[in-house]
Amino acid sequence: MSDFNAEELSEAIDRCAWELLARYNIDGPPVDALQLVQDAFGYTVTFEEAEDDEPEYGDRPKRRRPRELVIKDGQSPGGQQMMAARACARELVPTILAKLGVVPGTEQKSATTQLSALIAPRLLLPTRWFGSVARKANNDLVRIQETFDTVGLEVIALRLLDLDDHCVIAIVDDGAVGLRRSNAMQATKKLTAAEEYCIEQVIEHEEPRTVRRDGWTSRGWPVATGPFNRILLRSEPDDV
Repeated sequence: MSDFNAEELSEAIDRCAWELLARYNIDGPPVDALQLVQDAFGYTVTFEEAEDDEPEYGDRPKRRRPRELVIKDGQSPGGQQMMAARACARELVPTILAKLGVVPGTEQKSATTQLSALIAPRLLLPTRWFGSVARKANNDLVRIQETFDTVGLEVIALRLLDLDDHCVIAIVDDGAVGLRRSNAMQATKKLTAAEEYCIEQVIEHEEPRTVRRDGWTSRGWPVATGPFNRILLRSEPDDV
């Protein structure tokens, strides 16, 4: 496989995503990945009721067509869009590998999965549009989602790590840190005092809050849906 760095990879993904959107006359947000996967790659989208019980012994699983996307009843709109975006991403992998000088088929399966996970958010939140909207919204997740309303808040939050502004993103479920990442510094799951206080404020007021403490500014947003009491945090040191 050819050698390429993270910047070259990001540029190749952005270019390929942009070309796909332009080809299907998608000239502004939001991106409807459910429609795109049908138009661009000929997928059939099927909606099914979720199965509560296990199939009877001996029952054969339903045979699926090669390009069939099955949406289960109750799946969130954002989840449906991400599922479709991942299907698009898998189709784009060979093109992106070719742009990077990699012969399609020589890559490991795990690399294909990882690459698809990078492509999907950049399809739903194309860099050219996302960066501009995020700046105008002052990185406020709720305001950004007003423009990209096919995308969940968690995806938007993590996408902020791809922008130039230095920050730390954390996802906290029922008080437990499930994820904490930074685009500028080493980040562990240990929260700063500002993050901990911000969580307390979000829980108390049940709405987005911003706090400053010990040289950090932390902003928190409650996530209304999902199995956990989820809070998203975007934090940055005040000296940046």
